Amino acid sequence: MGSSRKLSKHISSAIALCLAAPVAGWAQSADDNATGGLAEVTVTAQRRSESMQSVPVAVTAFDPASLDAHQVLTLRDVSNVVPNLWMETNTGLSSGSRAALRGVGEDESFFTSDPPVGIYIDDVYIPRQTGALFDLYDVERIEVLRGPQGTLYGRNTSAGAIKLVSVKPSQDTRIMAELTGGDFGRFDARASVSGGLSESVSGQIAVLSRQRDGYDRNLVNGARVNDQDVVSGRASLRWQPTDALDILLSYDQTRERSTPGYATGVLLQPPGDLGPWNTDDQYDGDTDVHTLRSDLLEPQNDLDQRGASLNIGWDIGKVTVRSITSWRELENTLLLDADGQDTCFGLALPCLHLFQDQTQDQFSQELQVQGTAFDDRVNFIIGAYYFTESNWQRTENIILAPFGANPYFDTSLDTDSIALFASATWAATDRLNLTAGLRWTEDSKDFNSAVFDASGAAQLVCAAPDGSQAYSSGPCTVGSPAGAVTDELARSIDKSWSAVTPRAAVDFQLTDDAMIYASISKGFKSGAFDGRESSIVLYTMQPIEPETTLSYEVGTKAEWLDRRLRTNVALFLNEIDDLQGTGTNLDSGTFTRFSVGDAETRGAEIEITAKPVEPLTLTAAIGLLDTKYTKINFDQMADCGAVGTGDTELELKFSPKVSSFVGASWRIPLANLRGGLEVGADWTHKSSYFHSSCNPVPSEEDGYDLFNAQIAYETDDARWRIAAAVRNIGDEAYSTGQFFIPGLGFNAVYFNPPRNWSLTARYTFH
Repeated sequence: MGSSRKLSKHISSAIALCLAAPVAGWAQSADDNATGGLAEVTVTAQRRSESMQSVPVAVTAFDPASLDAHQVLTLRDVSNVVPNLWMETNTGLSSGSRAALRGVGEDESFFTSDPPVGIYIDDVYIPRQTGALFDLYDVERIEVLRGPQGTLYGRNTSAGAIKLVSVKPSQDTRIMAELTGGDFGRFDARASVSGGLSESVSGQIAVLSRQRDGYDRNLVNGARVNDQDVVSGRASLRWQPTDALDILLSYDQTRERSTPGYATGVLLQPPGDLGPWNTDDQYDGDTDVHTLRSDLLEPQNDLDQRGASLNIGWDIGKVTVRSITSWRELENTLLLDADGQDTCFGLALPCLHLFQDQTQDQFSQELQVQGTAFDDRVNFIIGAYYFTESNWQRTENIILAPFGANPYFDTSLDTDSIALFASATWAATDRLNLTAGLRWTEDSKDFNSAVFDASGAAQLVCAAPDGSQAYSSGPCTVGSPAGAVTDELARSIDKSWSAVTPRAAVDFQLTDDAMIYASISKGFKSGAFDGRESSIVLYTMQPIEPETTLSYEVGTKAEWLDRRLRTNVALFLNEIDDLQGTGTNLDSGTFTRFSVGDAETRGAEIEITAKPVEPLTLTAAIGLLDTKYTKINFDQMADCGAVGTGDTELELKFSPKVSSFVGASWRIPLANLRGGLEVGADWTHKSSYFHSSCNPVPSEEDGYDLFNAQIAYETDDARWRIAAAVRNIGDEAYSTGQFFIPGLGFNAVYFNPPRNWSLTARYTFH
């Protein structure tokens, strides 16, 4: 109760600031070109280029300068800066993404579950968590859109969207080369070249290599683990035969051979021991969270992904027609140690290792028509979207037996999705805008799975009249687990879901530099299946219902003091129906993924950017969040009582009540050296949160504070930049993920990287 009162007090303060900020804007100068003011930020949150300050959407944007200033190297790093965004590497993976926005997220990486935070690269949807934590190179802009984006964006953006916009080729010659060295044997290289190939054709090639030894050590064999080995490249060709026609063809490819994630802290927990994580309980006998003892000496994490896109824009007066065609595929072979131990119950056997061999490919086509009408008082966009995807995976849960001596299962999922959408903004007056949009989506999924014993013999599927199914080692008879008499060697389900997701918004320009807005929007996360349930010999299986989010938001965006101060504030309430998760299904009694209930999240977000004097730039953000279940469809006493939280009010996982960021950058001119020195530092704070839906004490991270700093010299013409940086100055250790499995007696904890330094030299010609 105390924390709720504190949160309400924080939200009340945010509301006061929300109302006060536009009032302050009345007294400011309307000179948008004031010397030394903040630069205008352009975003495409509504699928057209607009000033961030005029868009009735809570959005945070990063340009290359801010990416440098905040040391944003991968997509995960944006979560340090964006309020109410939690993002970490998926547990056990090296480049898998887990994200939660405003309390709504998903940590199941199996392809039968879709993430509610959509990731888009140049308007191409990335549906899988595997490989989605992209390293950044030649990025023009990153936009983080908070709240459901169910009208204008492809699929499953019920919590928000993260957009990466790449630098496009142009006729201007541009060359960039960058080298970075650091501790743990780090050596990174980035390079790109772009320019005209003829009067109407331009091209670009960009490459990236990140190499680093592991920052953790396996004491069993002395090997460095949690290392990095990534090589990526992208080539683009742009043809502009006329001023009205723009055709962009791009191809990218990534090869990763990093080790899978290793748990570096293991808390052995006999029955009844439900205490919190404590470094004194470190399994390898010390308190160093960057050492471990693992019996997996030859792990595997081979990831290859590639894709191509064709983006065509045709300007025909007041209307622009755009076509976005894309194809992508990936292969990932993974063998990881989920328990983080070299013995299990004193036996020389794994408690839990995991083998996955996955392939995925996708194709999408989007058509848009956008333009203006009624004397340019209406901006509109209408479009159609098609997406198809195929997934296959072989999985072996290696439990108390060597690799290859366990049952395994093959799972496939084919998805077809179609959508029609439209949105329009009407300038009712010079200051008042009304926006309305609608999207219709239909997803069809074909799910197939078969279980095999260690010898490769397929297990029979027993199908019941009610549609439930169960595996059996013997013939299906009446009285078998599904009460059926049908013998099959695989299970299969075809299911379709459809949804209509509207959005309505109103914004009013109080002054040239201050606006207020309100919106209501709906998000849709497609129905799903429990792909991992196949590892259980006996079970019942049903499709999982779609997850929907209805979001209410009010906010203000303001600039004043000759654009030396910018404040953006948003207040929101999300109502989530049929939240997808894991628990004991009350109907079947099995431990599975299903619609675990309904939930509500609410909070406030404040973002401030200031330039009080020419050399100094200040950035601050705070997110306040409160989450709760409004309906629970699982047996909380059965599921959570075993870990000591069977009668407590549950919070949504990955939902810190407070997330904040403060950064400062000071530029010192060096006339004699024809450049300037930039000194910067930032602080990220996240309060406590849980890694498990049952909120057991061992799954709680008690919060953390990260401090980063850098000093850089850059020439006046921006050709040379040399920077020295330190990340995680305080050597803070916090849990990024866990495998908490009381039944096997362990809690494997995955930690963030330790303090590290780097030195970077970059040359840019343009």
